[in-house]
Amino acid sequence: MKTRVLLVNFGGPTTLAEVPPFLGRLTGGAAPAAAQEALMERYRAIGGGSPLGPITRDQAARIEDATGHRFPVGCAYRYTSPTLEEAINDCYKSGTERIIFFVMSPYYTSRTVGAYMEVVEEYLRYFSLTSFRPKVTFIHSWYDEPLFIDAWVERIREEAPEGTSFFLFSAHSLPRILQGEPYMSQVEETVAAVAGRLNLSRYAIGWQSVPRNTDEPWIGPTVEAVMDGIEGKASRLVEIPIGFVSDHLETLYDMDIVHARYAQALGITFSRMPSLNTYPPFIAACKAILEKHLREGQ
Repeated sequence: MKTRVLLVNFGGPTTLAEVPPFLGRLTGGAAPAAAQEALMERYRAIGGGSPLGPITRDQAARIEDATGHRFPVGCAYRYTSPTLEEAINDCYKSGTERIIFFVMSPYYTSRTVGAYMEVVEEYLRYFSLTSFRPKVTFIHSWYDEPLFIDAWVERIREEAPEGTSFFLFSAHSLPRILQGEPYMSQVEETVAAVAGRLNLSRYAIGWQSVPRNTDEPWIGPTVEAVMDGIEGKASRLVEIPIGFVSDHLETLYDMDIVHARYAQALGITFSRMPSLNTYPPFIAACKAILEKHLREGQ
């Protein structure tokens, strides 16, 4: 069976010129000039664009290498090119018989994983009058994969500054109306597993990246609230981007700039753990997850 694996994530503009169309896709229409400029200013602060696309392509190449080039491994994004729709078009043109959508988030929420699945299902309806009927499966909710836990444990052991007194695990917040979804408990389970393996005694989860212009309540405590709680009790803090597997705006801006400044104002020495990106133990985890999916005949 001719198979293609697609690594799926949100996507991000790689240049400032791509910010307006990216924001337009994200909001479903032309965004106000002020909103575009505010987002562009954030991307300027991290070098002019998101590294998410290049990192995902590198991850795909390394996973393909690790699996012995049994099938091509590519990328598909929700809001930047190649989009999910464009990737499906390529599969149609190449006669792909099975598409495995490997979501590059370990945790499930309807706002991300659920939305990706809906886009794929809806777009495939356009091919109903053709002979293109690929077998489609999704890999998601792999937060408890043992090698994924191992990768974070090894990363922290290698990278944690000597004398670190507090570990702050960070993940994207969600509107409180969604707190009954698996996402929150899955993040908490992953943190508990990693902290348990490392015998950490001083750690917490902080939820980040709550939109500035939202009126609805979001889950907490926020990263800033956790920092407020340890002011005067811990002189050194390391933030661990447990909610993300690749660097992008929320690690390079929200963590490295916003959170770092907040910690500095509190007199706390701040550092941020590198994301997993193409860390070899993480690539090994992705290989194991993919091979398990294939063994189970999905």
